[in-house]
Amino acid sequence: MGSEEQGEHNIRIENATLDDDAEYQCQVGPRGLSKPIRADAQLTVLIPPSSVEIVDYVAGSRIMSREGEELLLQCLVRNAKPAAEIVWFKRNVEIKSERIENTTSDAELPRRFDTRSKLTIRAQPDDNEADYICEARHPALIAPKRASVALNIQYPPGPPEIIGYTEGETVRMGQEVKLECISRGGNPLAQIVWYKNEVKIDHAYETTGRESRNVHIFRAEASDNNARFRCEASNALTTTPMKAEITLTVHFAPKQLTVKVRPEKLRPGQMVTITCESDSSNPVSRLTWLRGNGQVIQPAGNSTVPGAYSGIVSKSTLQMEVTPELHGVVITCQATNGIGPQIHDAITLEVLYKPQFQQPSDYSVDVIEGEPAIVNLTARANPSEMTYKWFRDGTAIKQLKEANAYDRITFDGPLLNLTVVRRDDKGEYKCDATNAEGSRSHTVRLNVQYPASIVQARSTVMINEGSDAEFECRAAGNPLTTTTVFWRRAGFDMEGRTSQTPGVGVAYLLVRDITRNDTGAFECVANNGIGQESIEQTWLVVKYKPLMDDSPQLTKAAGDEGQLAKLVCRAQGAPNISFGWSREGTPLTPSDKYSFSTRQVDIVTWESTMGVSNVRSRDYGLYDCIARNEMGTNSAKVVLSGTSRPDPPLALHVVNVTHDSVYLAWRSGFDGGLFQSYRLRYRQIGNEFYKYADVYPTNVTAFTLGGLALGTEYLFGIMAFNNLGESNYTQDIVKARTSSPDDDMNADLLLTRGDSPKIIIIAVSTAGALLLVLNVALVLCYLIRRRKKKCMEEAMSSEGGSSKSATIEMYAPSSYNETVNGETLSSISEKSESYSQNGSHSDYAPEDASKVAVSTYLIDQADGQVAYGSYRVAANNPAQAGSGHGTLSRPPKSVNFDMGEDNYIDTLRRNAYTQGNEAMYGKSRMVTPISPHSDAYYGVNANSPVNYPPAPHPSFHTTGTNHRYNPLSEPTGNHGAHSPYTPMGTLNIPAANGVYGPSPSSSGRASALPVNLPLPLPMSMQGHGQFSSFNPSEGPSPIMEATAQFSGPSLATVRSLETEGHLV
Repeated sequence: MGSEEQGEHNIRIENATLDDDAEYQCQVGPRGLSKPIRADAQLTVLIPPSSVEIVDYVAGSRIMSREGEELLLQCLVRNAKPAAEIVWFKRNVEIKSERIENTTSDAELPRRFDTRSKLTIRAQPDDNEADYICEARHPALIAPKRASVALNIQYPPGPPEIIGYTEGETVRMGQEVKLECISRGGNPLAQIVWYKNEVKIDHAYETTGRESRNVHIFRAEASDNNARFRCEASNALTTTPMKAEITLTVHFAPKQLTVKVRPEKLRPGQMVTITCESDSSNPVSRLTWLRGNGQVIQPAGNSTVPGAYSGIVSKSTLQMEVTPELHGVVITCQATNGIGPQIHDAITLEVLYKPQFQQPSDYSVDVIEGEPAIVNLTARANPSEMTYKWFRDGTAIKQLKEANAYDRITFDGPLLNLTVVRRDDKGEYKCDATNAEGSRSHTVRLNVQYPASIVQARSTVMINEGSDAEFECRAAGNPLTTTTVFWRRAGFDMEGRTSQTPGVGVAYLLVRDITRNDTGAFECVANNGIGQESIEQTWLVVKYKPLMDDSPQLTKAAGDEGQLAKLVCRAQGAPNISFGWSREGTPLTPSDKYSFSTRQVDIVTWESTMGVSNVRSRDYGLYDCIARNEMGTNSAKVVLSGTSRPDPPLALHVVNVTHDSVYLAWRSGFDGGLFQSYRLRYRQIGNEFYKYADVYPTNVTAFTLGGLALGTEYLFGIMAFNNLGESNYTQDIVKARTSSPDDDMNADLLLTRGDSPKIIIIAVSTAGALLLVLNVALVLCYLIRRRKKKCMEEAMSSEGGSSKSATIEMYAPSSYNETVNGETLSSISEKSESYSQNGSHSDYAPEDASKVAVSTYLIDQADGQVAYGSYRVAANNPAQAGSGHGTLSRPPKSVNFDMGEDNYIDTLRRNAYTQGNEAMYGKSRMVTPISPHSDAYYGVNANSPVNYPPAPHPSFHTTGTNHRYNPLSEPTGNHGAHSPYTPMGTLNIPAANGVYGPSPSSSGRASALPVNLPLPLPMSMQGHGQFSSFNPSEGPSPIMEATAQFSGPSLATVRSLETEGHLV
């Protein structure tokens, strides 16, 4: 092998064996001048050891030994070439010690060697569980070879140690204590046992690693105080257990207290000794004495003695003088040493003593005049069984059970009873109380209080303008203070214009710079808090000459010839006013012709009434009324004329507006000498058609007009009417706009935008949805009703064979809902739809047109039923026919019919329209004169609408079972106890070209079929309704009546026909 050119010659030996172990020589022969050369090489064949072992021990075994014994460990490495090197390790740390001895010897196999190493060890506790390793190192080994054994050295445990408590520390009773005893080392590990005062209490221990541990856990008790706790540790190598101990200090509270009283029965004047002793405690307990109300009492002395469990017992003594006030007093002994809660024991003292009154010696009781009173003088005593006696001025008062009904003052034990207090009951009353220990008496004074009443106050203070007025007011009562009496006047500047000087039971008032406008009543008020306040008025009257009242009602007077006319003159002034009357400069004096009366209306208003009897035309004209007093004279003119229609009302104005109503007010004009009523008219701006509402009650000058549309602007006018006619309507200059809830809601939403709660939005949305559904339902209902109405009209038209039709809508605003506004009741008259006649058509009938407006009234109704009847229609007298305005009464709403339902309905349908005449059914174009034998009836003008309602206070005539009244011909006030709405009972209608029914009878009365009923029948017509039919084309003719007894249809049927247009 090698390269001859380069002079390299190598030898390669494969699979070397021990035989190849020799010296090799490379020789190079001579060449040319070169001498031969050679080189030697020694080949050593390495043989690794065949085994490594610790003599007499199996590899990995444990060697048992005791602390202090010597151990010899021999490590043998066999068959190595050259001899192997041996190194010792303990826990993988090389041992370098002089006690290691190494030797080498020939092995059993040729040319191989054995190596032996001896290690001598003295057993120590730290050798326990230690691994001793013999390692053979040889160049033929890639890694050293090892053999090892483990030592198990037995030795005693270390001394025990207690942790968790240090001597001298304190533990509270109930606190958890954890004592740990730990012993480290030892083979085997130690057993640990706990002892308390030489008594074994815990022998359960556990081992972890190289230590033993016994944990004793308990809650400290009083018995643990100064107890010795010892822990012992031992194993097989210990002859005497090793010990550790502690002494525990426990703080504990006393468990209970004991309180004793000596002597047991206590009476005033004695000394009482109370002792308190606590149980043993550590540290010592502090004792505190408390009285029932929490007051701390200082003891007479305190002491201590040794107690159980090395604790201390505390004692305390309390001494007090016995008084009646000690009876029932709770004495408490309280102990605490800062450990646990305080403990206490209490005893209630029982003192035997005679009655004691709690009230002071000058005890007084306030009682109120006129009321019952009870005075309680209950005494305290022990024993509590007592008897009482009461005296007044030395006289015994009767006991309640012995008294009779006339004894007003009695007693029941400690209670003095006065059934009704009188002023003379004031004074002293004595009460005696007695028990087994003795008796005692006490006095009480009754102070009778009674309401303050004004005893001195002027009724009038009359003074000149510009002066100061002084008022004085005195009161009597009990009690009286400087605030009992004072002055006041509503609407007067009491602070700026007056000064009050109060006194006890008196008050003075000064009013400065008096003017005429200061005239009025000042109130003196006395109020001491008992009963009602006493009030007396003192009028401040400023002197000035008479001022005449020129109101239209007073500057005009009216009376018909032959009647009594009254002229009224009114003036204001002070002092008292006297009146005089004259005509054309001639004073008038009392006579058969003239009568005079004067009355005082209020403190400064006087009224004079002159009566002119048996008026003649020459009496009409101007009269002078002269009013005079010491300050001067004034006069006014009064015009006397015949009765006439009224003047228009004055000063119509809007007072308040809601979403569907307007509250209007006005002043009355001259009534024309007759009782007047009012009618409102109104319309929406932009709408030419008026609606009307009669004011009810008729004597008011304010009215709430309801049923208006939301957010709509209206114009309003008003007129007055009486039996002789109507006034003009006021100009349409009064306007008002109803409020809109949507506008209010939107305004609220704008104010709260951004922070409106979701619930409001949800509520508004829900309400809107409900309103939408309701509107749809109403529209559907309207369409259904309208269709039914149309069908009924076609059926009626086919039955009658007439081409004439009349449709009159009667309605009332929905807001009324057949209810009555608290003070007013409106009757709404509206021309809302057109009707045709003779081919003509008109959308609206003005006031002077011949068509009669139909009215719908909302009348208070108790039973909730509606029925319809007829009324007698006739002129008041022949002279009035065709010229006067007639009125119909406003009837009640509830009537029961006696007419059969089927016959009644058929009759209504047959008479819905008339054939062969020009008149609308239910409307008259001419006035029927009154029959000579008939009573007075309503007059109906053919050229003007029928007035609804009539003037109030009608007179009544009773003929048989028919009750009639006529407000046009009878003076007011003659109706007696009858209601102004008692109906006439019949509707008499003249017949032309015959009567709708049988021929007139010999009595001059014609029977007639029932006709359509424009108004509800009054209650008085139930059971005897009367009807007539008429032909308006005829001239005036006597009234022919016919009476028909009938039973009406059901309420549902009547309302159905009304809806369909048959009842108009």
